[in-house]
Amino acid sequence: MYVFEHALLNLGKNKGRNILLGIMLFAVITSAVIALSIFNATDTIIENARIEFNTMVQIRPQRRQMGGNDNPTSTVTLEDLHRFADSDYLSGVQIGAGGFERGNETMFYLHSPELLYAFEAEMREKGLPDDWVVFRDEASYRRMIAPIENLQDVSLTFLLVVLLFGAAIMILLSVIAIRERKYEIGVLRAMGMKKNNVALCLWVENIAITFACFVFGIIVGTLLANPVSNALWTGEGQINIALNGITALQILGVSLLLATITGAVSVSRITKYEPIKILMERN
Repeated sequence: MYVFEHALLNLGKNKGRNILLGIMLFAVITSAVIALSIFNATDTIIENARIEFNTMVQIRPQRRQMGGNDNPTSTVTLEDLHRFADSDYLSGVQIGAGGFERGNETMFYLHSPELLYAFEAEMREKGLPDDWVVFRDEASYRRMIAPIENLQDVSLTFLLVVLLFGAAIMILLSVIAIRERKYEIGVLRAMGMKKNNVALCLWVENIAITFACFVFGIIVGTLLANPVSNALWTGEGQINIALNGITALQILGVSLLLATITGAVSVSRITKYEPIKILMERN
């Protein structure tokens, strides 16, 4: 209990240093909230788009290979399309107003992507010519998700840079703080406090600062996530970014990791200090 009381008292005694550490940690957590929220949101959008596009099926004449024209040797009529649309494999059908003879303006919506081959076999039985192919419009899918993937890549790169830079700065601040508190550590060790208790005391200080920054970082990061994503977004419309439980847990894990890293640096420095030597240097 004394260790925790001492750690909490030290938070007030070392206000300047703790405020500086808190500002740095707050900036890292806020940036991580923004980056992770954007990354997770875009990942969900890409996955949903993939599932949606995989359920969308079209038919068209098979293209000729050696300089022939695209005119099929057989045609698909409007009646054929309505017959194909009468299927238990489909959740819906959209038949274009014109050009249905080629089938290019007709979209079949499967209940699930796995039903593609079964639906194709059924259409063949209903009269779909062999020189017509059943396909998914992969080109449209790639064009649609390209800007989303770009935004996802930017958010991931930003996250990694922030974490690496933030960890480096926090380690540096931790090293400076331990040097400034060398005499305090020497007194505690001379009074009989074990090294692991001193290390625990410093770790509790880091955790207390981390949780305070985590709360404020979550709030500010959530407010800034949408404006930042809209500023980076190059596609049409907007992406709605919302903080979910998974993202919050990831941010908490990142925060504790940073606190643990700085704590580990503190412990490594403490083990090098001998109390008598520290007090003699001070005298």
